[in-house]
Amino acid sequence: MKIISISNNKGGVGKTTLTVNLAFELIRRGYVVLLVDLDDQCDLTKIYRPPGDVTPDILSLLQGRCAITDAHVEVADNLHLVPGSSDLFHFGFTQNERILLELFSDKEFEDVDFVLIDHPPNLNEAALVGYTASDEVLIVTDPEAFGVQNLDQMFDRLEQIKDAMNPSLHILGIVVNKVDLRRNLTSKMLKDLSSVLGDTLFSTWNSNDTAIPTSLYAGKPVRTLHWRSRTVDQFSKITEELLERMGYLNGYGETAAE
Repeated sequence: MKIISISNNKGGVGKTTLTVNLAFELIRRGYVVLLVDLDDQCDLTKIYRPPGDVTPDILSLLQGRCAITDAHVEVADNLHLVPGSSDLFHFGFTQNERILLELFSDKEFEDVDFVLIDHPPNLNEAALVGYTASDEVLIVTDPEAFGVQNLDQMFDRLEQIKDAMNPSLHILGIVVNKVDLRRNLTSKMLKDLSSVLGDTLFSTWNSNDTAIPTSLYAGKPVRTLHWRSRTVDQFSKITEELLERMGYLNGYGETAAE
């Protein structure tokens, strides 16, 4: 199992969008994925939680009011969700930042290949629990001035978390969302990011396409829409690059040798 925090301290950059579509691309490739909604806005949960579902949420799980076996719902073949809670910010984690990691060690999850954690857009206690449990951090940003300027602060905070809580935490890379090349400023921002970040930046970015809000409104990944958006290929390439960076694929998109 690999646990990946999908995050940025800035809201509105498309973390949930990337989480939804990465998960779908991974299960298409035969992996088993568990989604965890740590954002008290619960956008991931709103997309995937079936109507009428009464599965206990992440807060119930962390408070010990339910068993791990009862705290997730299968929302598609090989795709499971631990629902979020709008009351999550009420729960204090300071006594046990490792609680989520300990829960993931349960044999219930022995067949799970990837855990994708949708983080809140700030460094609150819930976020610390997510980072402490994670192997990797996938940072999501947009090609806007504040999004780019925020990255230095994000790196500094992750380094502090690594030093204090999780020495094995690794930055997997940075994905840029909401790219509109019709804007000259966007092209300049992408060049600046590439120059500064080098290989940390994923080679594929994601377009600012109308398919994304349409898919989120419909509660499904862009690949399942009735027309083929250009973002389908982008999410697929981002997924392949993620797998390559983690050693699951070689540079030709083939399964890496053991």
